[in-house]
Amino acid sequence: MAVNQTPLFSRIRDIFDQGFTVDWISTIYVSLTHLIALIGAPFAFYYAPSELTPVIIGWIAIYFVFGGVSITAYCHRLITHQAANDISLPVHLFFGFVGQVLAMQGHIIRWSSNHVLHHGADKSGKHLLDPYSATWFPSTWQNFIWSHTIAHLINHPDSEEKDRAIAAKEKVKILRIQRRLYVPLIVLWVYITPFSVGYFLTGTLAGGLGLLAASLVGMILVQHNTWTVNSITHMWGFTRGLHSSALNNYLWLGPLGEGNHHADHHDCQTDYRNGFGWTGWLLDPTRYLLLSLRGLGLVKGLRSASKHVESEIIAQRRLRELETKSPSPLWSLWEQKLISAKADWLEKTRQWEQYCQQVKKLKKMSLPDFELQQRIEKLKAEIQQAKVNMQEARMSFFDTLSAYKQDMA
Repeated sequence: MAVNQTPLFSRIRDIFDQGFTVDWISTIYVSLTHLIALIGAPFAFYYAPSELTPVIIGWIAIYFVFGGVSITAYCHRLITHQAANDISLPVHLFFGFVGQVLAMQGHIIRWSSNHVLHHGADKSGKHLLDPYSATWFPSTWQNFIWSHTIAHLINHPDSEEKDRAIAAKEKVKILRIQRRLYVPLIVLWVYITPFSVGYFLTGTLAGGLGLLAASLVGMILVQHNTWTVNSITHMWGFTRGLHSSALNNYLWLGPLGEGNHHADHHDCQTDYRNGFGWTGWLLDPTRYLLLSLRGLGLVKGLRSASKHVESEIIAQRRLRELETKSPSPLWSLWEQKLISAKADWLEKTRQWEQYCQQVKKLKKMSLPDFELQQRIEKLKAEIQQAKVNMQEARMSFFDTLSAYKQDMA
């Protein structure tokens, strides 16, 4: 079900009539850290010893990348969307107890359960349950400021869906431990560590404060980098035929790949990749990290959409685009032809995937080498023919689309 895009409120303050309350701890903390970073950081950098300048720049850069990928790769794809069947303890400790803490966006259970609700609105149509919806208000600036910042400073009303999302994440013991240790970990990694390193390197209080200020700047950059996905990718971008709350589909790189192909992600959220096709490879650095972790044996069983699922999503988008833009009499004449061409493409894709799966099963069987090779060679010929059939069916679908557009013109 598509999310209802009709604005629910005329003003941001109207949400408080629906049971929303201000999270004063988060509001005060975010406001103070932003204020200190904007006003205090320039003075801290100025008075810090000159030899610390390269360290400050490197610290901010490393903080930004490490905190960012800890959100995108670990908190978002691995934990929230369960994009891998098995996550090793070192990954939990490194990205969950250090990197995710540096990002300062709430403990993992809170972050991931909110994100589950965000995606759930696409399926349920319960627009009000999306914690950082970019469509609640009539004006662009209201939606942007809400989805980008204010939504993260508000306590949302309790609901059955919220309780289920939290309960599902609480089943994971290591996430419960991270929640209990979250505040001490913040103090350790965001404050004590940079101050201690800066003081140790320079022997001065100014050096410690300089690196502490760099830590706050890095934290704020990570926050806003992540928040662009909640705001920008749900407000502007490539919209043709999309039906989820995500509008953007490859026009915005965003935080290490989460922003581009965001509509693909909403249509197939458990995929460890963030998008389909070659542009998904070019614009998805987080994918490279997950593949590297798999290569090192630190995560296992990365999940991805089948070719059949990808094809179905792409075909359905094209049909939806035409259906919404076309005059109804003309559409009714072509609809069945297009649906039939789509069905043929999907069936040919399914057949090709079945042959590929047979090869994988054969390789796991205990057969004599000669027999195994003979059977695989026979299947390879069938796979090649099935691939040709699939490509021809795909071309036929798009040819039918083109013919319809010409008729419509």
